[in-house]
Amino acid sequence: MAPRRRPVLVFDVLGTLVDQAGSLATQLHEDAGLDAAAARGVVATWLGRVADRERAVVEGRRAFAPSGVLDREVLAGLAAEDALPVSAVDRLASAAERLRPWPDSVAGVAALARDFTVLGLSNADRRTLAALRADAGLEWHEALSAEDAGTYKPAPGIYAAAVAAAGEAPAPGQAARWGAVEPVMVAAHAWDLRAAAAAGMRTAYVPRPGGDAPRDDDAFDLHAVDLADLHGRLLGGKLRAPVA
Repeated sequence: MAPRRRPVLVFDVLGTLVDQAGSLATQLHEDAGLDAAAARGVVATWLGRVADRERAVVEGRRAFAPSGVLDREVLAGLAAEDALPVSAVDRLASAAERLRPWPDSVAGVAALARDFTVLGLSNADRRTLAALRADAGLEWHEALSAEDAGTYKPAPGIYAAAVAAAGEAPAPGQAARWGAVEPVMVAAHAWDLRAAAAAGMRTAYVPRPGGDAPRDDDAFDLHAVDLADLHGRLLGGKLRAPVA
């Protein structure tokens, strides 16, 4: 009998492993001189406009461009509107590379990586993911960027890239039957988990401040309080393989 492979955990990064909004607000305060309230407002506009551009890519209304390009476009627009100093745009364009991990993320990912294969899956570009691994200490085994798929979440193609990276693609019509090695998407965003489930992945929800909470009709495979709880639940078999 062939040895069983380790289960694969596919982690959302922005908002799930790192505090995206809070980190950006801090950098706006430090690099653009905005007070806390103004920084939070600019961050909300910044992320909203980037999301609009990502949606345009998913819907085929614009060509793919990496997240760093989208950030710079939005920041240049905000500077033109006097929402932040023009002199701060260059520094802030790489702000995603300096996002702070949540308090449990570094130790949690390290512990999970000892028992499972851990992948990152993010709309962030490759440069940002490399910086977060090196500087934030997020020691995943591999990270997949929207650049690898040429599209953004929640497009099916980006989840297909993660399924392929998990190393055992299901046969046509068998997307939900992975047994013990079925990849598990872990995220603080219910919309992300819904799209992953539609692509044939299992799902684990971990709440984070500012995340997207599940609806009453969501049926994710596992809910965990934090990454330590996720680790314990997975080791305890709380996420069982679907019955074939």
